[in-house]
Amino acid sequence: MSEAEKDQLKAKLKEDIDKASWDMLEVHHERGAVFVVKAPLALEDVGCAIAMDDVGLVKVWLDNKEFYKLEEIPSDANKKERQIPFLIVQPYVLIQV
Repeated sequence: MSEAEKDQLKAKLKEDIDKASWDMLEVHHERGAVFVVKAPLALEDVGCAIAMDDVGLVKVWLDNKEFYKLEEIPSDANKKERQIPFLIVQPYVLIQV
């Protein structure tokens, strides 16, 4: 994939970022598909690496704990009201908290 194609993919993924409540993300969490992307790492960058099957880069983020599987949803009282940025890159749901 050329750099121009990679940039186009990132731009498309950035447009696909939306927000959802914890309640809406819970079904994805139950199937083990929710991963956290820690700032300053961008959702679209991680999504692009996953879509391109860049195992080396994803492994670096996993090893550095910049990207990790969500083990349990935080139990904050306002979880229905809080909106979490997310990006779906099948079969994963990437969130930034």
